[in-house]
Amino acid sequence: MEVRNYQEALQVGIEEIRNGYPLSERLIRRLHAILMNDARGSVNAADQYRRVQNFIGPSNNPKEASYVPPEPQLMDEYMKNMELFVNDHPYKEEQYEELHPLIKCAIIHGQFESIHPFLDGNGRLGRILIVLYLLQTKLIEPPFFFLSEELEKEKFRYYALLNGIRGIGRKAPDWESWIVFFLNATSNMADHQYEKLDKAEHLFKEGILRITRNSTQKVWVAMFRSPITNASQLASYTGLSQQTVRVGLQELEELVMVFGNDRKRNRKYYFYELINIIQS
Repeated sequence: MEVRNYQEALQVGIEEIRNGYPLSERLIRRLHAILMNDARGSVNAADQYRRVQNFIGPSNNPKEASYVPPEPQLMDEYMKNMELFVNDHPYKEEQYEELHPLIKCAIIHGQFESIHPFLDGNGRLGRILIVLYLLQTKLIEPPFFFLSEELEKEKFRYYALLNGIRGIGRKAPDWESWIVFFLNATSNMADHQYEKLDKAEHLFKEGILRITRNSTQKVWVAMFRSPITNASQLASYTGLSQQTVRVGLQELEELVMVFGNDRKRNRKYYFYELINIIQS
């Protein structure tokens, strides 16, 4: 349920950004409502900022809290402040040094997670906001760059550095260490994505050289669009008849390039080599 809601919230956010709407409080509340729909923590007010004090820690004991977010009466003020920082106030008189969008994204993520405006779902929503801000600033085009994957690899460093910007265990808030960590995670994720693309391109070129029929080559191309698929879907992608697609799939099976399940009807085909690249 959480995964389904996460996908739906992400898609709604992507559509809003692509339609020209800003990353606003209104959108954040709407996405939170989707995340909380029939999911864990949904008894808490969906799309409403918290009205009680919460804390972050290893147990339900406030004395063991590693971080206590701002008081609930400050949520409206702090979230309005964050929205102005995200989108730049159109009438502001103060002039600030222009920040690179990646640095600004690091600050926004740290700000949101520190405000912790909802009783539940802040982590999931914070990860979505990274993707949406990168889309809004046109640093990425398709929403396939999920920095949370890289952050999760070093989650204890991630939590420690977030506490660092809050000044916990330090004489003063340490934004530099957090921003450097965020930028390094972004660079590592980009390298990883390029590596996947290189592997997929090599796999594609290798396959084309082994295939004799033009129609089968079209099926092969379409498999890169949908590595788990069926003849009907491939026919819609390629413009070929389903019978021609099935002949192509049979050739790919004989070449041990794709694998079909045991069904007679609505048979599914699996492009495992590409699936493994995507999941690596």
